[in-house]
This record gives sequence, structure tokens and C-alpha cells, in this order.
Amino acid sequence: MTIVDSQATGVSQSQTLTTDEDKEMSKGYRRSLFILASTMLMMFAVNAMAQIDCDECDPYNSYCSDSCQRCRIEGIDGCQSYVESTCGGAFGGGACLQDDCTPNWVETSRVTQGTYDGNSWNSCTHHSVQWVTLYDYNQCNTVSDFWTQHYCDNVIDGTRSGGWYPSCCDQLNDDDQYDPLFTCDGNHYCTG
Repeated sequence: MTIVDSQATGVSQSQTLTTDEDKEMSKGYRRSLFILASTMLMMFAVNAMAQIDCDECDPYNSYCSDSCQRCRIEGIDGCQSYVESTCGGAFGGGACLQDDCTPNWVETSRVTQGTYDGNSWNSCTHHSVQWVTLYDYNQCNTVSDFWTQHYCDNVIDGTRSGGWYPSCCDQLNDDDQYDPLFTCDGNHYCTG
């Protein structure tokens, strides 16, 4: 490719570009086009994600100023018209995190509600199913009922190996000595 002297090109004399130079220009152009297209897609994705249904506002994770939508007119093919709101607004449910607050969840209790074993042909694991309570010491939620939350935790707290399908529920450890850890009630779930 030959570029001739022109004010538009900024070249003061004739130059001939080699094939490698053509490829480099092409790579630069493609890279710029890719970056521009990626930026546009990301901007579209951020705008698309910004709106959630107000029913999806989560009192443990949604901030009061988070935008949401409530369907105003339901049609045959879904919602025809939306009302804009926030998770702390009239349609958001009210329970939300204060905008300038970060929750500080601290475990306050852990209660074992069940024990069972999981075993294979030469080992076993002893499981304790525990109901865990967390408390937000920053009290970020606008509704005090949501300063506490619970979850069920399945903890492997003991193992045994050796033998043929060993049990982790027979009250014996690997040395065949009594061990109260290896007892089971067969409950696999938390009851709350």
C-alpha cells in the first residue's frame, strides 16, 4: 500500500507500507473496535441489571436506595407498565439496609440439631447439623426484626478410616475406644 504526500495524512513524503505494517494497523483497529463494543455491552448490562422487581428486594442484602419496579398494569404477555420505586420505598417492602451502613454479622449461637454419618467402603464422616444465629451489631436494617438471621450448617466434625464400611455412629473412634462424638440421631436437617 502506498501513501502519497497529503495534508490529510500528515505524511510529508511518499511511503510504502509493508504487509506487516498493514497487519499492525489492522490489529490496532480491531483492538479499538473490540474495546468500544465491550464497553457498550457492559453499559447495557449495567442498565439492564439496575432494575429488579420490588418483590426481589432482600431485607438482608438490599439497600434502601436500590431501584426496583412494581408492575402497575398486568397484560396477557406480562407486565405492560411499571412504577419506579426503591427497596425502601412504598413498593419495596420497607425492610432494607440503611444506605450508609455495612452490616457486621457476628455468630451468637450454634446449636446441634442432628447428627448422622456418611460412609464409603473404607471410611466415614460424622456430620453435625447445626442451627446458627447471626446478629448484626451495626443494626443496619431499618426494621429490627432483620438484625438477626439464621442458617443451617452441615459440619463434618469427625472421621474414621479402616475396616469394611466403618460406622461413625457406633460410639467408637479409630482405636475402638468409646468416643461420644460418634453417636448419631439420623437427623439430616435443621428444624429452626
